[in-house]
Amino acid sequence: MLKKNPAFLPAKEVKIMSKPLTKAQIQNKKYRRLKDKSLEQHLLYRFLNNYGYDKGEITAKAIIKDILNVVEQFFLVANNNNDISHTQYGELVWMAVPVDEFPQRGKSIAKTRLMPIVLSFITDDDISHIAHGFDSTSLRKKRLRRFVDQAFDQGALLTQLDLAALLGVCDAVISKYVNEIQQSGTLLPTRGNIHDLSGAITHKREIITLYLQGYLTPDIALKTNHSKEAVDRYIKDYHKVETLWLHGITDLDEISQLTRLSKRVAQQYVDLLPTKLKNSMSKNSEKEDELTTQPLFP
Repeated sequence: MLKKNPAFLPAKEVKIMSKPLTKAQIQNKKYRRLKDKSLEQHLLYRFLNNYGYDKGEITAKAIIKDILNVVEQFFLVANNNNDISHTQYGELVWMAVPVDEFPQRGKSIAKTRLMPIVLSFITDDDISHIAHGFDSTSLRKKRLRRFVDQAFDQGALLTQLDLAALLGVCDAVISKYVNEIQQSGTLLPTRGNIHDLSGAITHKREIITLYLQGYLTPDIALKTNHSKEAVDRYIKDYHKVETLWLHGITDLDEISQLTRLSKRVAQQYVDLLPTKLKNSMSKNSEKEDELTTQPLFP
């Protein structure tokens, strides 16, 4: 007996011959229809139909997944327990430079890796401060210290420009606040201090002074809010300048060239050399000048 070709069967017979969908299959079909309305699917459609993208669906999906992950990380941040959580009331998300993202010559912020951090923009302590007599300067200083400490605890650094934007003042005012706080003996872990972007040498002076007093790297790092790697880097650079100075190389241009440090940074390390060392080299230089000016034959 010849089998009937389904292509030539009436619609009613074809419907009778096809297996009915199970409840699970129907639910799955509904799920796919809803899932296809997702942002991921919408972006995939635009990649393949609107952007002139021609690398295929698999690569497009991988790119979209990465984009969505970046967007998610921008609005969702990791708390101290490494659990992803939304920001709470009174908090805000800010993009900051990670501690291990060191600056390089010609490296703009657009080419610098950033990470989202959570800052407590207003706290019960702030509200109490306002309630018991509003003093805007002391309130800003209190918040400034909190912001830089919270950023550092999350593995990131804020610049003075960040702080100016967060506190609604110009960066000159922030610079004044930072100097006043640090003069009281508190070293702030700003990006300028940790990554050596500012002209101040407070952090270098403190680190090298502790080192010359015999403190070890872990203790110095703990006392100065610096990583062990940063402390070792400062000590290594100091030794480069010290070694050159001991060998009679005291010209700043030459020191800068040999150590591969900027002239400004090289001068900072020269300023940190013990006075006894600089004086002894100065006396040796004077003796050499006397010898060169004496006539060869009396």
